[in-house]
Amino acid sequence: MKRNLVIQYYIDIQKYSQPGFNNLKPSPMETYSRNSFQEYCMKYNLEYMRITEPKLAFKHPTWERFDLWMDRSWWDKYDQIMYVDSDVIALPHAPNIFEDYPEISTTLKTCYYPKFREATPEGAKFNQRVNPIADRFTGETICKRFVQPGVILLNKLNTEFMLPWISKYKDIEDNRIDDGMFLNACIVDSNVPLLDMKRMYNFKNNGEKFDYDRVFFLHCAGGKKHKKHVKIWPKLANIFPSIKVDLSGLAD
Repeated sequence: MKRNLVIQYYIDIQKYSQPGFNNLKPSPMETYSRNSFQEYCMKYNLEYMRITEPKLAFKHPTWERFDLWMDRSWWDKYDQIMYVDSDVIALPHAPNIFEDYPEISTTLKTCYYPKFREATPEGAKFNQRVNPIADRFTGETICKRFVQPGVILLNKLNTEFMLPWISKYKDIEDNRIDDGMFLNACIVDSNVPLLDMKRMYNFKNNGEKFDYDRVFFLHCAGGKKHKKHVKIWPKLANIFPSIKVDLSGLAD
């Protein structure tokens, strides 16, 4: 019997050719993220996996998620795999996302993201002005087809559908292009069907202010998680009193 898996990647950036890629660096937020999803998986009898060694070994750890498309053996073991960024926190009241979205089809499932879905075409183009790939697409296409890829539900069919485009990841030489930009281009170019899941499963926010009861997975984005004296740390300490993190290495 196949199962559902939650997977995260947290690999030493020094094991890659471009450890400074996109100015991404480790954060104690990963400790909260990992522990919260381990508890989430225990609660709902899901499998949890944390990848700590390179496999694709392309540029930076953020590109490793494309192994879920490239290595077809994942789908001999699992019905669905939820990829989750290492700065996303599963709050204790979050329901089982696999029960909310059980369908296995070619549809790629990501969460509603107002930065795209509620933008004007002009605003969407402006927001993507640092994305060289976005120059190929109209503002209307960006609004309708781009996604925030911090939480993705994958399966055999939707990964197979996108594989001809995803498999070209090694062709990306422009270091202004990150993995999320590349993924959105693959979504548009492949014309994979999309489903916007509930925003509360990927509520992207710096953690300074959010409605606890209306958030399932809190995506602690931005630079504040690299600073010591910000509101998110005492909030998380209160929500997860058993999880201890070391903030001493963060900037004041």
